Amino acid sequence: MAGVPILTPRLVLRAMTEADVSRFHALVTRPEVARMLFLFHPGWTMAEARVFLADWAWAGGLRFRLSIEEAGEWRGWIGVSDDPEPEIFYALTSEAAGRGLAREAVAAFTRFLFDRFPVPALRAGVFFDNPASMKLLRACGFEEIGIEDHPSRGRDAPAPCHIFRLPRP
Repeated sequence: MAGVPILTPRLVLRAMTEADVSRFHALVTRPEVARMLFLFHPGWTMAEARVFLADWAWAGGLRFRLSIEEAGEWRGWIGVSDDPEPEIFYALTSEAAGRGLAREAVAAFTRFLFDRFPVPALRAGVFFDNPASMKLLRACGFEEIGIEDHPSRGRDAPAPCHIFRLPRP
């Protein structure tokens, strides 16, 4: 895989555009989604989302977010930090739930990251009350390496977060 877009049998992971801002905002500000993520909350504004996505745009290096599409329909997003062991994060719409799309996206995304960047491992943090995401990461080869309290702007207080790690294959 040379670059973006990343193609799978059912998905296209592509650079986000201005047209994605409202969909991204609508997803990450839903209370049930925001509480599973670190940075977002239901009061987050569209203007903040626009600035955020511009700052996290695909530019060829680490620290970006991509849109996930299925048959031309926006299904969510996936992204990565630029930490020494970069963290991945993702969120999909309720229409995408339960069909293996997240697993397909995470598997393709992690292959892309290891193919393109010389990172030793990838990490992901999952709150204790998100067993579906923990199951997904395990299915993609991630191993749980610990639990730590982590804040989320979508929660009233820090909560236990399971930390997962996927070493370079």
